[in-house]
Amino acid sequence: MSAKPSRRSQVTAGLLAMAMGLGVAALAAAQLVIPPDKPVLDPVVGSAGGLAFAFMGAILLAPERRGRMKASFGALMITFIALLFDWVAFGPGERHSAAVGHGYGSQMREMSRHLLLASGAVLFNLMALWAWIRARRGAWKKPRKA
Repeated sequence: MSAKPSRRSQVTAGLLAMAMGLGVAALAAAQLVIPPDKPVLDPVVGSAGGLAFAFMGAILLAPERRGRMKASFGALMITFIALLFDWVAFGPGERHSAAVGHGYGSQMREMSRHLLLASGAVLFNLMALWAWIRARRGAWKKPRKA
């Protein structure tokens, strides 16, 4: 059985994850300000993914005794992942896949891929809703007296 990671390694991993996530989000936001000739990534996808990663780092940084804070960071992380899936599944733009040909089979594969992506987006929306209910339920409870 593996031992629980030390607090120092948790803080290190949390800071690293936050730095990487905020860096990706900053790169995506910079593309909105100064549009490059060839875009590296979609600004919404980059921002949502980077912030989800940053909130994962914030969960690692939060002390164990701060359960409400960790639950709120977790709800934010899942919300940004859901936003990422929503944008990819339902956002503007064409959907391209590696399907070869334009026959009936190719259309069915494309439709099944889109249906799978849309159902994943809906499931992540439900998970985000559940996470916010859990996080808020903890905030509504009265603190226990010792």
